[in-house]
Amino acid sequence: MKVKLTAKYLLFAFSTLLAPSVFAENILEIPVMDDAIVFADFNDKAPAVINYFTSTTEKDIIRFYKMTYGEISHQERKRGRLTLSFYPDALFVRVVISQQNNKRQVDVIVDNLNTETLTSPEYQNR
Repeated sequence: MKVKLTAKYLLFAFSTLLAPSVFAENILEIPVMDDAIVFADFNDKAPAVINYFTSTTEKDIIRFYKMTYGEISHQERKRGRLTLSFYPDALFVRVVISQQNNKRQVDVIVDNLNTETLTSPEYQNR
């Protein structure tokens, strides 16, 4: 299966170049796989979160988010969940992929990156 980059993903790619204005508008569109069944979408403030199910393979999901956010900065597998971290522009993006029966659950969290410390907000108070 080839990963498709449709107009809504191109819009997101363009909007990440303007990340501060995206969050200033208080809406962030997080790209999802074409067959996504979204069960949670909180994009009105940072951190923005979307959770969905897909029949797409883990390999294709990884390829899709690499095309969207660039190279993976960190990846880790714990308890069957693969977590990928990306740092596009002034954002911190975490993608968590887990197997759920015959589908994959994908959780995407997008937050502002502290450009002074180069950390996500979740790690600033540790």
